[in-house]
Amino acid sequence: MLVVGAVTSGYLLSRTLWERSVELSFASIGWAFLSFHVLLRILGYFSLAETFLYFFALGVSLYVVALIRDMYPSKTHLFALYLLTPISHVIFRFMSSLGYQIQHGLGGIAGDSGVILLITGYIAYRTFKRLLLSLSVVPIAIVFLLYKALSGTLVGLVLMTLGAVVFSVATIRVTASGLFKGGKTPEVSGRGLVIVEDIGFILDEYRDSPVLLITRRIREYPPHWSVFRISTVPAENSVSPTALEKLRHLIVKYLVEARRKGSKGLIVIDCIDFLLLYNDRLAVLKFLSDIRDHAVINDGVIYVALDSSIDERTRRLIENLSDGELKG
Repeated sequence: MLVVGAVTSGYLLSRTLWERSVELSFASIGWAFLSFHVLLRILGYFSLAETFLYFFALGVSLYVVALIRDMYPSKTHLFALYLLTPISHVIFRFMSSLGYQIQHGLGGIAGDSGVILLITGYIAYRTFKRLLLSLSVVPIAIVFLLYKALSGTLVGLVLMTLGAVVFSVATIRVTASGLFKGGKTPEVSGRGLVIVEDIGFILDEYRDSPVLLITRRIREYPPHWSVFRISTVPAENSVSPTALEKLRHLIVKYLVEARRKGSKGLIVIDCIDFLLLYNDRLAVLKFLSDIRDHAVINDGVIYVALDSSIDERTRRLIENLSDGELKG
């Protein structure tokens, strides 16, 4: 388990540094705490080791919470289930009141950690529909819930090792799944930021290619597209118009994934007018300049549609940032 925790934490840390992802940092730290737990047990600090079980559960749970908060805000009501965390204390207290001999310490830090993991597994399943990720948490959670009884036993070791290995594999698979869904490589000349007049022409032209679309429109899109809707109302795959840093992160992540897979990142933004409505003009221009540079570095193209409602001065400033204009 020491090796599993260290390797998983190291992998997630490398992804964190590369993608500058806060969510991944939570998961990386959580797995590092599992390694600390095992190391302290080896050194004989059993009481202190138990506390790191909580930080492991906290880290991996924060990863899931942050991911859902950003990508699936309509599911955040499930977070209320974390209010059930102390239920292990209640269960063991009832059992004790009924005359069962409960080993001292059950329902403590490790018990709370087990409940947190079970809740996280359930929330993850309800949101992502990934059965392996959710079920892999169960053996670890059982060991945590019965930590004082199973710790140091063969049953506890088998459950913990099995759960840690499967959970590690599931975590790596989930974090490795990206925005770039693959498909026909778009035949696009040039790179950087390109202004387009006819956004409909672009969407029809590259319907069979992997596209990242940032839009306000609600309609059916090809399944191999990654679509994020700019909205002030939380919903699945929605992004607040003021969350420019999150948009930048999504775009950069998509461009990097496309380049790594030998394709060309193709991004379409058709709601600049809405971003200007909720943000300072300078902030939007900085945002466009930043993503333009990333598109150039990663050999991608960002098509930006300029609505007629955008004033002439802002239009000229955006044109100065662009690498060309495409007329459909």
